[in-house]
Amino acid sequence: MTPINPPLAPTSEESALDAREGGSPIPLESVSVECSIDGFAARTVITQCYRNAEDRPIEAVYTFPLDEGAAVCAFEAWIGERHVVGRVRDREEAFEEYDDAVAEGHGAYLLDEERADVFTASLGNVPPRAEVKLRVTTVAELSHDGDALRYVLPTTVPPRYAPVEDRGGVGRSTAETLNPPVALEVPYRLQLEVRVRGGSPLRSVESPSHPISVAIDVTEATVRLAQCDAALDRDFVLLVREAEPHRLRAHVERDDRGRCAACVELVPRLAAGEGPVEMILVVDRSGSMQGSSIAEARNAIQLCLRSLPQGSFFNVVGFGSSFEMLFPESRPYNEETLAEASRHVAVLDADLGGTEILAPLETVLKAEQHAELPRVLLVLTDGDVTNTDPVLELVRRHAGTTRVFAIGIGHGPSRHLLQGLARAGGGSAEFVAPGDRLEAPVLRQVRRALAPALTDVTVEWRGVGAQPAPWRAPALFGGEPARLYALLEGEFGVAREASVVVRARGPEGPVEYSMPLELDAVRPGSLVPTLWARARLRDLEEGSSEFHARARSQQSARRAKRVRREIVRVATEFGLASRETSFIAIEERDEPVEGEAVLRRVRVALTRGWGGIDQLRGHVQLAYDLCSTPPSVPESALKSTFYMSDDVGVHGHRERRIVPIAPTVRPLDRLVALQRVDGAWDLDFALLEVLGLPDELELVEASRALGEAAIPDALIRQAIATALALSFIETQAAEARDEWALLAAKAERWLAAHLADAVVRIRLRDAVRAVLAALSINSLAWAKT
Repeated sequence: MTPINPPLAPTSEESALDAREGGSPIPLESVSVECSIDGFAARTVITQCYRNAEDRPIEAVYTFPLDEGAAVCAFEAWIGERHVVGRVRDREEAFEEYDDAVAEGHGAYLLDEERADVFTASLGNVPPRAEVKLRVTTVAELSHDGDALRYVLPTTVPPRYAPVEDRGGVGRSTAETLNPPVALEVPYRLQLEVRVRGGSPLRSVESPSHPISVAIDVTEATVRLAQCDAALDRDFVLLVREAEPHRLRAHVERDDRGRCAACVELVPRLAAGEGPVEMILVVDRSGSMQGSSIAEARNAIQLCLRSLPQGSFFNVVGFGSSFEMLFPESRPYNEETLAEASRHVAVLDADLGGTEILAPLETVLKAEQHAELPRVLLVLTDGDVTNTDPVLELVRRHAGTTRVFAIGIGHGPSRHLLQGLARAGGGSAEFVAPGDRLEAPVLRQVRRALAPALTDVTVEWRGVGAQPAPWRAPALFGGEPARLYALLEGEFGVAREASVVVRARGPEGPVEYSMPLELDAVRPGSLVPTLWARARLRDLEEGSSEFHARARSQQSARRAKRVRREIVRVATEFGLASRETSFIAIEERDEPVEGEAVLRRVRVALTRGWGGIDQLRGHVQLAYDLCSTPPSVPESALKSTFYMSDDVGVHGHRERRIVPIAPTVRPLDRLVALQRVDGAWDLDFALLEVLGLPDELELVEASRALGEAAIPDALIRQAIATALALSFIETQAAEARDEWALLAAKAERWLAAHLADAVVRIRLRDAVRAVLAALSINSLAWAKT
């Protein structure tokens, strides 16, 4: 049996499946969240309630997730009636203060950033029977999800695959740091309240991840969990739609320290178009993709392949502990290669072990590029690895030749990895929760990859000194907003002209966008300055700053020190956690705690759906010869979870056989699989069977529509089949339009190319619809099957 992930060696304490830490009560009792959404950003306050139920002092350590784009701007602790406020210090200096305070018997509270989306809270010297509340405050942009604004609250740290180099070294390894101990269930739960204020009446407020109760009052809404609390085993997602979708033009704020920052939102308008590309699909086939994730990925890839325009080249790469390429190099997109790819994709499984993403990306990016085509990568993964930095650096080095688009799958993908891939590769990232169809976001990504984009983007802040963030302008796609920040310099309050000018190269030549900055209408506030600082830190941490771009010296160690100093300067000046700075709060006690505190690492709940666990729960037994387990998940936890098995007698021995669960295939997926590379369908039994039409279907009327045109019979049959398929998907799968829009466009181009007379095409479509109506096709039954 292939390992799900190479196991980390658990300690004896971590090997017991219990809601208690080594037989002792878990000190974390609850997590409550209060969030306010206003405009394009959200302020989130997370309160963690701890209680030491033991008779001796403890040191509690809890590793938890945050939004990878969030700025962590406040950290406080309440110990009974006492309140201490955290200060931002250099990471090593903060730990020294923490360690010294603990050694002296005082209370100490530390917040460290392990990765942009993983943090660790340490509570030193919690006295017996004492209660402590930690409060973490963040601000973050909301992302766009079609016409909705999307708010995400991560709640789980999934097991992260660690390559060999991250599992060793002096002290606590990277693998141990980013993989807290897990349990199938934990006793603490999530309480949540979100308050929404829209700029126009709210159309809807909904959550695809959790049952919620919503009270809407025109432009305001209050959201709570439908139950009083929920397990912290999946990300909470909220979608907010306004009657008039929010469009930020230019917004300037001055904080209470006199720092002034601007945020502008650019929405470029580009003519639609689809050109051939070299498309490489990079698909995660590690064990954590077991279950619905890999089944959805198979359907999405089939749809993606059929959406490519003629003239394209393509390849499919599956990765796990090793990787497999469909072709040694990208091949032309034709009927033969599509058929081979379809057969290959149909049997893809999550059977390649751990998530070794670096090696396949390196192989693909270093391969010779097709000379005449732009190259794009589409990465599908549940994305949880420890070696994020070298992966992003690799993609960044090849950004001039390859654009990277990413799809995150599951309840807790690493947004830092996936958003980082998109930033480094000039693409975009989408996320799909279980229960949502994967096809629509995949097709949105394919449209972005095929459509013309703005390149060579430059930003000029006129009439005012400005330090931009991000330092490099992000990728710009037609109709999709991009936010740009700048820390402004100079005196404001006097009328003076200032503007932001964005120049780029579009498909038809140079383009320019300009918008004014109203410096005489600066608003008080700290949101925009804080978000500027967060964007600035991200540039520095991810190697995208001016220090990295203009570096000529080969003395990388000295350059790294310079970057580190700048991170510490910005983070301490703006009061933010970062990779190089931590929050530290010290509670000085009149009566210090005596005795050495014992370490209690808080277990986190295993991410819902991880490795197919939900689909198999309650219907399985442990395989007799289980050869490996996921990181930090004890073998006993796998009973009745991971494998469905049957008794099989082989040579008199009792063994277990793995039985896969067959996914349901929609008629739409089957119809998509029958489309030809050129966009047409063939009129054959397979098509009629998928559409539920009788074999003796009368096509006389449809044929007459083309009878006066000098068209070969074979072409007439293809034209009828193509019009038939288009009619079905347009009328009976309308809710899945995002999934088949590119395929339909290919079919329409085929009809236009082969039936040049528009009147003939109209007659054909009308005749096909008449035939379908005469057969009384049940569209609802077909679409919902």
